[in-house]
Amino acid sequence: MHPILRLCGFVTLFAVLCQAKPACPNTLAFYNPNLRTTCYNATWFILPVPKSSVQAVVPYPLITPPFSDKTLFPTPFPANTHPVYVSIGYQNDIRMESLQIPALLSASIYVPYTDRLRDGKTPFNYAVQNYIGGVDGKDLEAGVPAGVATITGTTVLVGFFAPNNDAYAPTASNPSEFSAQVKQVIVPNPISGPSVRPSAIDLNFITAASASSALYTERTFRVFVNQAQILTNLLCQRNTYYFNETFAEPRLRSGNVTLYPPLAGSVPKELGGRYVRQGGFSASAEMLGSMPEECREAAANVDPAAV
Repeated sequence: MHPILRLCGFVTLFAVLCQAKPACPNTLAFYNPNLRTTCYNATWFILPVPKSSVQAVVPYPLITPPFSDKTLFPTPFPANTHPVYVSIGYQNDIRMESLQIPALLSASIYVPYTDRLRDGKTPFNYAVQNYIGGVDGKDLEAGVPAGVATITGTTVLVGFFAPNNDAYAPTASNPSEFSAQVKQVIVPNPISGPSVRPSAIDLNFITAASASSALYTERTFRVFVNQAQILTNLLCQRNTYYFNETFAEPRLRSGNVTLYPPLAGSVPKELGGRYVRQGGFSASAEMLGSMPEECREAAANVDPAAV
């Protein structure tokens, strides 16, 4: 495959942000010139969704997460539910070989602890929905990367993001409250007049009062996002997120998440709804995207240093 297609095909993001500083530096490219690297500044939220609803959108069995592990679930997780995590973020300085994309915005909905190997113990991430968009409202710049990514194993939709040049923004009424939003672009109109952009994800959040008051730990999110991803071509892929740079600025969050179902939006109806007082996490991560590989190998090769 031509290098530019490989680069565009891998520009699918799970997400991670820092405190209103979208353009964190890419520190991995020098050491990994042949792999996709970026600095990903995003916010993730974990949502408890009825297990039957999650299973309806995932074509593999679900693994019960280790709810008794207090380093992951310091507070009881709601009964008969399974975690789904969503993210919105800003990818800066995306590189692979001699190719580079300055920046893209991205959003995702994932189901962790998916049993791709059907062995009852090896967790994977199943992608429900992915969106990417150009910065500064240039939605169409994401069209080619989204199309190539879909062909090469990760279904990606073009999205319109607000804010469109940052990972999130303070609300007008309260500078300590933040928001981020993505809509699916179905019919773009870059010049004038109406466009068709159904809502997908809204995040509205504040910083948690303390680590002890947060629903999850930082490790919860590291473990979730670093599970190998199931592709649509029978292979899997490791997108490894490292949160150990001095500019990571990790923040545990508390807030509300809205997923818009059909008619109102573009999210599967089984997951649609408003999730109030949920737990989240914002940070900047160095992301290393490996080449697609057999799923058993992808799971075995997850870097323990990342979790």
